[in-house]
Formats: sequence, structure tokens, C-alpha cells
Amino acid sequence: MAKLSVGLDIGFSSIKVVALSGRDKPPKLISLGSIASPKPGLVSDADVDLEAVASSIKKLLQAANIDSKEINVALPESKVFTRVIDDLPYLTDQELPSAIRYASEEFIPLPITEVNLNWQILFRTKEGNGRTIVFVVASPKNVINKYLKVFGLAGLQPQTLETEIISATRSLVGNNPFSPTSLIVQMGATTTDYAVVTKGLILLTRSISTGGAALTRAIAAHFNFENAQAEEYKKVYGLLSDQLEGQVFKILKTVTDVIIDETKRVIQAYQAKNPQNPIKRVVLSGGGAKLPGLVIYFANSLGLEVQEADPWYFVAKDKSLKNKLEAEAPLYSVAVGLALREE
Repeated sequence: MAKLSVGLDIGFSSIKVVALSGRDKPPKLISLGSIASPKPGLVSDADVDLEAVASSIKKLLQAANIDSKEINVALPESKVFTRVIDDLPYLTDQELPSAIRYASEEFIPLPITEVNLNWQILFRTKEGNGRTIVFVVASPKNVINKYLKVFGLAGLQPQTLETEIISATRSLVGNNPFSPTSLIVQMGATTTDYAVVTKGLILLTRSISTGGAALTRAIAAHFNFENAQAEEYKKVYGLLSDQLEGQVFKILKTVTDVIIDETKRVIQAYQAKNPQNPIKRVVLSGGGAKLPGLVIYFANSLGLEVQEADPWYFVAKDKSLKNKLEAEAPLYSVAVGLALREE
């Protein structure tokens, strides 16, 4: 059988998996699937909860007919620390590690000994005053160990651990030189994560703790609904002001505006440093991106081109799956990005 490249995205509300043929160009979609995440899931440290996650992963892989034990996995942005450090002088490869460790202490609220530090050089020049710009990811060792424990219980071997926003960037922009400078807004259940990407490089990241669950809670509180019914109202009426006399729109607008305001701040922060390379489009990704009326609401608020994520762009797929894949596209951005990762 052809070598599979498998991406596993363990979200707060669902677990997604995508298997691509690892040797084809472009990679071909072999299988995909999703399953509800057990609660409390990876938020908990209790063995019984971690075993429940492992059991769900096994069920999902079985249902999707994936027998590969090697997987690529993403860590949630809320559990890791990422930063583009852009104020370093020109540094050699030998000088970089200690400079990055020193600079990272400013944005990591843990002792450096308790995290794994990884970085990518975005830009380095000796010209002028000399500059080095690096994208740094600090992953707490206790978080990594918890994930490794779950994979051990599920009988899987993680090949790579990276952040969700890096995976989403790979599937939505890749290294396409013709892709305009883009802001990816990854809307999960508990967080919204941002990345400004130009020519495949992430130049700015940010994360806020407002996501889809906050929208559901707002509806539940207003109508005195159970969560399941609130979720249904959110999916049907969303930000459509002409539905249900605009009641759901008004409730969701308040929470959505928190995400919009942060989006504006990210755009301003990026463009203050890169006026010559402005953001040309916004890509909405993650489960929250399916909210009815969201794309138009974002476009009207920002005055920019806004589109729903299409992680399948770089993937060959069966024509009969077209409608199903389009309907759920934003949900699979991270899993597809993981499966597209080349060693």
C-alpha cells in the first residue's frame, strides 16, 4: 500500500483526521473523518480522561480505515507560546540559540528549562545595521508529555508536533509565491488564533480566548437554552440579521465584535511594521468559520477581501466528494496542513 501521511487534529469540540497519499504530487486524499471530543479531554490531567481521548482517537482511525501508526499532530495555540522576534541584530547560527533563549524569557511565563524551544529564521542580513528575524515556538514540556501519553495509549507514533496555526497556514497558503499577504483567522471552540503570512512565512501571531463556545454560551444565556439547542440556533441563524427578527444576530454580534476588534489590532500591528506589504485578504478557518453571515460581516467590518478557508486546494480529490468537502472545509484546515507536512 502507498505510504500514507496522516494529520490528527485534537480540538476541544471534535477530533479530525486526514490521510493523504505521501508519494503523489499533488498528494491525493485517501480518507478523512471526525468524532466528537470526549469532555473534559486534554484539559484534564486525570488518567481516565486521557484514556477516553486515546479511545476516541482509536475509534476515529478505525472508522476512517487508517491503519498507519505514524501521525503528525498539532498543539493548540492556547497551550504554546509563539512570537516573531524582530529586534535582533545580525547573528550567526552559533550566536542565535543563546540570543533566542534570552529574548524568549520576555514572552514565556515559565522557566526556559520547562519548555522546548524551536525556531525558524525568517530573514537575516548583514546590510545596514544588520538584522535577524525569527519565528519562535515554545512548547511546555508537561503539555508535550501529556500528548505523548495519549498517543502511547492509542498505540501511535507522532512524527511531528507543531502548532495549529502553522498547520493551517500550510494548507491554506502553502509556499505559493502568488498568494497575497494574508491574515489567517483560525476560529476554534475556545480560542481564536491569528497569523499574518507572506510567501509562506508567518510574520505575526496572536491568540485570544474567545471562540465558538462563547457564541453558544451567549445564545444559551439569552434564551435560557440547553447548550445543544443554543448550538443549533447558532448554526442556523448565525449573523443573519433578517432571521428570527435579528435576535440571534444581536446576541452574536457582541461576541463577534471582540474577535473583529482583535483582528483590526493584528492588522494595525502588522502594517505599522510592514507598510510596504499590506494584508490583502483575510481567510476564516476552523469550526467557527461556518457561522452563517460571518464572511460578509467580517468583510463589511474590515473593508478587505474575506474568504472561507479551502484547505483542499493543494490536494487531489475524488469529484464525488466535492460537495461534502466544501461543506466542512474550514474544519479540516489543521488536519490537512499536518498531512501535507513534508519531512
